[in-house]
Amino acid sequence: MPQMRVLDDETLEDLDDRRGIAPVYGMDPDIWVPKLVERRLVGAARLINSIAGPVGPKGYGSGMPRYVHSEAEAFAAQIQMDEETRELDAVARNRGRIRATSRDISLMEAALRWPVRYLAEAAEVRGVLAVYLRCKAYRTPFDGACKKRGWSRATAYRDRDRALALIAQALNKDGVEVEV
Repeated sequence: MPQMRVLDDETLEDLDDRRGIAPVYGMDPDIWVPKLVERRLVGAARLINSIAGPVGPKGYGSGMPRYVHSEAEAFAAQIQMDEETRELDAVARNRGRIRATSRDISLMEAALRWPVRYLAEAAEVRGVLAVYLRCKAYRTPFDGACKKRGWSRATAYRDRDRALALIAQALNKDGVEVEV
């Protein structure tokens, strides 16, 4: 008879993280909880960022004509560029790109509609949630974004949690099926 292995809490959390399930024990998988809503929204924000890339102007350009290099300068610059290109190509080869499936896109579109649909009356928490998701998508610190906007860090986190809870309650009320 095979022996059963008892898993400790750390191993269970690690397994849950790999499967994309919120490590909330005693959680009914048929109901939405704020942690699941957060994972879906952050995943949607990161997916749209990886598909569309950063949006905005290219940056400052120059109206001046290009500098004409001598042959020696051009040759030295080409050698340096070849070395840098080889290094960048090696980094790019090692970085895998995950392609989005049609199911991923559908889940992303549905998740991105939730704040607009379920937080229509709570514009202040919707704004905080939007900034939080942008920070997660671009992997920038949320604390810095709060400081830049003059928000109290504790209040911003409380508003984020309130927004996630309101969305989870509305999803449960509407009978939206949990898809992880």
